[in-house]
Amino acid sequence: MRILEDLDQKGWTHVSSQDLGERTGLTPAQVRKDLTVFGEFGKQGIGYEVRFLKQQLEEILRLNRVVNVGLAGAGSLGMALARYNIERAKQQRTSQLRLIALFDSDPHKIGLRIDGAQVYPVNSMQEKITELGIQIMIIAVPAHAAQEVASICVKSGIKALLNFAPARLQVPPDVRLHNADLTLELQSLAFYTRGLSKQQNGEPPGEPEVVEHTTSGYSVGEHGIVEPNIDEADG
Repeated sequence: MRILEDLDQKGWTHVSSQDLGERTGLTPAQVRKDLTVFGEFGKQGIGYEVRFLKQQLEEILRLNRVVNVGLAGAGSLGMALARYNIERAKQQRTSQLRLIALFDSDPHKIGLRIDGAQVYPVNSMQEKITELGIQIMIIAVPAHAAQEVASICVKSGIKALLNFAPARLQVPPDVRLHNADLTLELQSLAFYTRGLSKQQNGEPPGEPEVVEHTTSGYSVGEHGIVEPNIDEADG
């Protein structure tokens, strides 16, 4: 969708499966196969009409309706995520995702506004989720508070959570939970680059280095990343 949005903004009227493949890392055949799952959108020798394909995929993926988003945790990470999402929505004018509220326990942050998105007290979250019609919640609080926040979201009727806290959350089966741990991803890449450095220098792999007590609680061992047993917040 982002690729089609960018092409539309650049004035492209048609795009080939070759062009889409180059931008997505897929082969032209894979692009055609994936799109035919939803229907016949392209014409041989012409390609796909960019705006039509974008509109059709928006309908199929239900992206043609406004979805209100809330964010718990107005710390450094939370504020960065909020500003990024709001700015991205401005650039993608057809984006239907609207970050409309933030929640925090710091009294100094209550009442702040980020381009119209207000920071509310965390103890009003359940009420505001219902009042504002929030459907997706982003969790960017310290690890020790993440499960409580997730539970409040679920109790409020939220069915989709994006979790940035370094904690393993428990949610009901009918709630979709996606986790994004930046520290874990960086540790995984660091482990990969150490192996590459040894190969390039002609050194034997040797015993894998274990990194313990990381900020996220993850460690790197013989079999790659080991999931955490997290007791403390990232802060």
